[in-house]
Amino acid sequence: MFGCICGQSLLIAGYEARNFLGIAIQCAECGRVAETPGLPEGSPPPASVIPVERGAENPPAHLPGGTVLISREEIERLAALYQPRSTENDSHTISDSLLDDVDFQQRRWTAEPLDPAPAGYKQQPLAWAAAHFRARLRDPDWNSFSTDIDFAAMTVIAAFRDLFASWVHHPLFAAMAGTAAAQGFPPHAMATFGAAKSLASAGNQVAFVTTEGPGARIVSFQLLRGAADQMTVAVRRFDRFEWPDGPQVALQAVRAEAIQAMTSVQGRINRLRPGMLVLSPGISDGKSDQTLVDGIVAAVDSHGKRHRGLAAVAAIFPKVQLTGKRREVRFGYAFCPVPNRHHSIGQSVQIGSRADQTRFG
Repeated sequence: MFGCICGQSLLIAGYEARNFLGIAIQCAECGRVAETPGLPEGSPPPASVIPVERGAENPPAHLPGGTVLISREEIERLAALYQPRSTENDSHTISDSLLDDVDFQQRRWTAEPLDPAPAGYKQQPLAWAAAHFRARLRDPDWNSFSTDIDFAAMTVIAAFRDLFASWVHHPLFAAMAGTAAAQGFPPHAMATFGAAKSLASAGNQVAFVTTEGPGARIVSFQLLRGAADQMTVAVRRFDRFEWPDGPQVALQAVRAEAIQAMTSVQGRINRLRPGMLVLSPGISDGKSDQTLVDGIVAAVDSHGKRHRGLAAVAAIFPKVQLTGKRREVRFGYAFCPVPNRHHSIGQSVQIGSRADQTRFG
């Protein structure tokens, strides 16, 4: 139970700490105000809440199962803690100091320096990108991004920095960084967090799912719209057509790959466990993006009925955009969801439409 320190008043009968977060109650006997604790550090945010404003005279007497009574102040605190920060106005200018910061963050979160002689983009993406620009900066005549390699390397660097700018405040950031670092920080690993950011910006509450024990890693994330309405989001590599050595993008080939990807997640996403599939094509030249999306549309149109638990299939593309300033770009994710018209479970999540795309940055 939760009572006043005066001992004369029971403030909450049947009190359970997890169901009352940051709720302040004035004792009718002595006038003191007692406040329940907020969400403990490291705990996931509640899926279903009833907000209580300061000064409310008649808070709910009964809570539905799985629902939490929470103060407006605690809601604002948790929103700042668990939701991604906007990087819409961020820019990235290649310089030795920026690359030094990339190396510092790599060391800080992995205890390993960047390899100064990496094997290549596919094997060591971040180290490869940093080494490429270290060489570029030694050329006094280099002033701007002019080759596909420049843009690919810049995409890796900018996606890495956007991961930190968007999520470093999150209680699970060490697991996020460890998950991406285990793969060398490729765009595919960071796509999970780009997708989470895009869906959070659409109005969803995002909760990451981790492995158990020390050295936790991010397995997936969920969209929470209530205690009984949770949707798993699975992010998969879709890299058959990726730069630099992927084959020419053809609609029917993309459709076939997308159907295979939809089938591969049936064990995790189905009518009993509804969810969403996000495909990460990785770095592209931009010219084939529409064909990739059209192929996914064709796959969902032809096979969506067989996958009724699948709410949507989306493509996510990391993008850099020149600003007009020397060696500077902005970064963002193009997030293109394709809703499955045959899905009828958990409709309260905000997945957008085929025409939707996140704002640049």
